[in-house]
Amino acid sequence: MINKASNRMLRNILMSSLLLVALALLPLRAASQEFDFEKLRETAEKYTVVVNIKIEISFGTHSNEHKERYLGTIVSENGLVIFNGQALGAENPMASFAGYSVKTTPTRIEVVMLDGASYEAEFIGVDNFTRIGFLKITADEEVKFEPVHFATGNPPNVGDWFTLYMLMPEFVTPPLSVDIGMISSIITSPEKFPLTVGFNQLQSTSVMYDTALTPVGVLGALMNPTSANFEAGGLMESFGQMRFPLLGIITSDRLEKLIADPPHKGKVTRGWLGITLQALIPEIGQFWSLDIPGGIIVNDIVRNSPAEQAGLRVGDIIFEVNGQPVDVDKDERIPIFQRRISEMGQGAAVEFAVLRRTESSQDTLTLLATLEDAPMAATDAPEVENTILEFKVRDLVFSDYLHHNLDADQLQGVVVNELKQGGLAEIGGLLIGDIIQRIDNRPVVSTEDVKTIWDDIENQKQGEVIFFVWRNNKTLFVNVKTDLVQKQ
Repeated sequence: MINKASNRMLRNILMSSLLLVALALLPLRAASQEFDFEKLRETAEKYTVVVNIKIEISFGTHSNEHKERYLGTIVSENGLVIFNGQALGAENPMASFAGYSVKTTPTRIEVVMLDGASYEAEFIGVDNFTRIGFLKITADEEVKFEPVHFATGNPPNVGDWFTLYMLMPEFVTPPLSVDIGMISSIITSPEKFPLTVGFNQLQSTSVMYDTALTPVGVLGALMNPTSANFEAGGLMESFGQMRFPLLGIITSDRLEKLIADPPHKGKVTRGWLGITLQALIPEIGQFWSLDIPGGIIVNDIVRNSPAEQAGLRVGDIIFEVNGQPVDVDKDERIPIFQRRISEMGQGAAVEFAVLRRTESSQDTLTLLATLEDAPMAATDAPEVENTILEFKVRDLVFSDYLHHNLDADQLQGVVVNELKQGGLAEIGGLLIGDIIQRIDNRPVVSTEDVKTIWDDIENQKQGEVIFFVWRNNKTLFVNVKTDLVQKQ
């Protein structure tokens, strides 16, 4: 009796659960019936591609190569392609502070059309904020591609349904599958962002279609500005409190700007003010008897920076930017201000409302600044490889001087950023992070100097090379033996 009752109860629970699942799926089924998937396939196949990339990952003395596969979309007649560039943007600029670098470098790129035609392509860059990657198909100039055209002027609303294509595993045919989802919320802060449900992070940068099959944008993640890294090439992710990505639509207006001027690796387009800063927290505001809810306290100013030229001083409190309040009342919100400045770009004219405190008064000032390009990051600096000694060096960048508290006018050279384990340079005593100032008593200012000097060393078949390096606040000589004599 007990077993029969238990079994009956389990059957009832199971039936109830299946009914709930079925009811939950009804809206999805009804929504899917609004899409003409056959028509969508015919349209999307014209500009949808598969991107195969071989990527070399370098970490200090170690490197390896692996293959990545992405869904891509042609966005211009001359073969500009967008794809999920997260892997190629996953460089760690903080590692350079510790004397090593983590880099991801594409070594070979193939773009495959859905009809089977394939093309070689070159990597262009990854946008710092959306993580959208850009490639350029290297086809003859007379070859024209059919690009996607994103619609404008019709913002999505809560409850609207959308569909996209996702890339299936390589062993599966056909290569694409559809998925559907809906707008669950329109986020207004820290930026306007149509939030979706029903999609996943693996589908990032897939084209989003409304029920009329109109491309309205691509799937992307909302960046959490309170944990973002704004150094070029830095890894920027966005997660909610449960570590789930906040996915939604990167709309056409933003995409059009990126497509018109795509980011190029090594080219800095972020705006830079040139200050170190802290948040105006309520405790400091109360202690100073300030009647503003938040702001940025200027702690230091870079010499000859836009901040210095605008007249900003240490201790100034920025409480408005272009007439809009600076809502920064805790340190976790500082990146919101940083991103705001960064996205304005080089050459932008910015008006700051500043509170300047003195011993006897509090003055309100209006200062005008013209932003400059942000200093180049270590991961984007010019680099040269020495295949004989098996190491790489790069040019010094702003963060090197800042980290080591050095003056760019007093210390010049190149940084050892990669060493092959067991290579001649490592055996000879060079270390990751060494700043090479002279090679065989010849001054070194840039990677171009290294190329010139090394060509001479190879031509002369030198048996050893003497490096004069700066390491841990002191200078020393490092003698590295070569195998050039043996190759004569």
